[in-house]
Amino acid sequence: MLKLLDRYLLRKFFGIFFLTLLSFLVIFNVVDLIEKLDKFLKNQMSSRLIAIYYLNQLPFYTNLAIPMALLLATVFTIGILGKHNELAAIKSSGISLYRVAFPLLIVGFLMSIGSILLEDLVVIPTSRVRLEIEANNLRRYRYAERTIFTNIMFQDSPECNIVIAVFSKRDNVAYNVTVQYSHNQRLVRRYDARRMVWQPETHSWQLQDFKVRYFDENGNETVSQVIADSTLRFNLTPDDIARTDLNPETMRFGELTYFIRRLKESGNEVRKWEVNLQFKLAFAFTNFIVILFGVPLAAMKQRQGITFGAGMSLLAIFIYYGLIKFGQVLGYKGILSPLISVWLGNFVFLIGGFILLYKIRQ
Repeated sequence: MLKLLDRYLLRKFFGIFFLTLLSFLVIFNVVDLIEKLDKFLKNQMSSRLIAIYYLNQLPFYTNLAIPMALLLATVFTIGILGKHNELAAIKSSGISLYRVAFPLLIVGFLMSIGSILLEDLVVIPTSRVRLEIEANNLRRYRYAERTIFTNIMFQDSPECNIVIAVFSKRDNVAYNVTVQYSHNQRLVRRYDARRMVWQPETHSWQLQDFKVRYFDENGNETVSQVIADSTLRFNLTPDDIARTDLNPETMRFGELTYFIRRLKESGNEVRKWEVNLQFKLAFAFTNFIVILFGVPLAAMKQRQGITFGAGMSLLAIFIYYGLIKFGQVLGYKGILSPLISVWLGNFVFLIGGFILLYKIRQ
C-alpha cells in the first residue's frame, strides 16, 4: 500500500512540478526578451542568433527556477491531498505525515545532487556561450569597453605563476602583483610588487617598489630585499590579462577549487573566492530545504486554503534567497567565515523546517 501511495504522491508531485517549472521558464524568458529586445534590434542581431542566445540561457534559468517549482509543487501536492480529504484518510490508516513526506524529501535530496551536476556539466558551458554572444554582439557587454580587471592569475611557465589584484587596461598598469617561482613543487623565490607597468618597446614589464624573497627547502624565508624598480620579461601580455578575467559564475566547481588553491600557494587573499565556492554548494542544497520547509507549511495551512499556502511559499523562498545573499555579503566583508556566511540561510530554514515538522507530528 505504501509503494502504491508513493507512486500516487510522486505522480501528482511531478505533474505539478513540471507545469510550474515550465511556467517560471516562460515568465523569465519573456521578461528577459522584453528587456533586451531593444538591444537586440539596435545591434541588428539575427533571429537565429537570438534563438541560440536563449537556448544557452535556458539551463541557467532552469537551475534558478527548480527550487521555486519544487516548493510550489510540494505545497500544492499536500494541499490538494488535504482539500480532497485524502490526507485525513491516509492519517487515519496509521500513516504519518512524516511517511507521506519521505519520498518528497528523497526527491529534494536527489535534486540537490543533480543541481551540482547540472551546473557543472550544463549551466557553466552554456553560460560561457551566452556571455560570449553578449560580448561580441551587444555593445553593453563588449570586452573592449572594459578597462579594469581584478583577481587575475596566470601561469607564465611551469615554474612561474603571476597573480594580479587589479589591472588597468587603459594604461597597462597592474597593482599588487605577486610573481612566484617554484622548483620541484617547492617555492624558491617570490616578488611582491606594488605596481607593474607594461613596456611595449621592449615587450617586458617594469616592477616598481617591490620586495624579493628567497625560501629554503623547508619554506622558510632566508633572504629578502626591497628594490625600487627593475625590468623583467614574462610571456604574459596585457591582452592575456584581459582574456583571463575570471567570473565565478562561469567556473566549474573543480576549476574554482583549483584556482583558490593556487591563490593560497601564492599567499593571496582567497576569502571572496571561497565564499563563491561555498555558494555553489549552498544553493544546490536549496532543493532539499524548500521541500523540508514546504511539507509542514502546506499541512499547517490547510484551513486557509491552497492559495494562502502558495503565497506563503513564495514569501518564504524570497526570504530564503535574501538570507543567502545577505550571508554572502557578510562573507565578502570577512564578518563571517565563508562556510557559515553562505550556509546561513540553509541553517535557519533547516531548523525552521524541523521545528514545523515537529509541531505537526502525528
